[in-house]
Amino acid sequence: MSTNTKKPPARKTTTRRTLAAVALMLAVGMTGCARHDDPMVATAGSGAPKAGAGAAAGDDQASALKFSQCMRDQGLTWFPDPDAEGNLGVHAPEGTDQGKVDKAEEACKAYSPWRGRQGRPISDADLKKLRQVSQCIRDHGFAKYPDPDANGSIKIHSDDIEPEDPAFQKARQECDKYMPAPRGRENS
Repeated sequence: MSTNTKKPPARKTTTRRTLAAVALMLAVGMTGCARHDDPMVATAGSGAPKAGAGAAAGDDQASALKFSQCMRDQGLTWFPDPDAEGNLGVHAPEGTDQGKVDKAEEACKAYSPWRGRQGRPISDADLKKLRQVSQCIRDHGFAKYPDPDANGSIKIHSDDIEPEDPAFQKARQECDKYMPAPRGRENS
């Protein structure tokens, strides 16, 4: 008797998480691009950006809503709104043109929840913390986990890493201790 242990085909997954929410794929909320049963185009927190507390949370939520609407206005009609907690998990349909996604992100960058509040890039200190998270995940056996770009975004391809893999989830949880504080809660 044999057991079929063949894995399903690899999925193109990109996940972005950022600071405006603080979830990076860990809990900061990388919100970016990824694919699950569909290609995913943005996420973190294991969800995506997640809003901070108080007024900052409202600003982040409003920004994420504007970003989602802008992405839809650019022709990505499948692009979702963030959930009630400010997480933005985006699953792009099979065959989505990455060039079209990139063009839409560029057009909507003023609203990007990953740009920090009011369009400012994240601080060097927070970017350093996000890089520390990435290194921690690599140290936990995920050698291809990338560093964030200058805006704090991370793109992950499921050919390299499956975000829902329990071992990856555990590594993310263990590395969450390096995440920067959510905006509006830096001193709490």
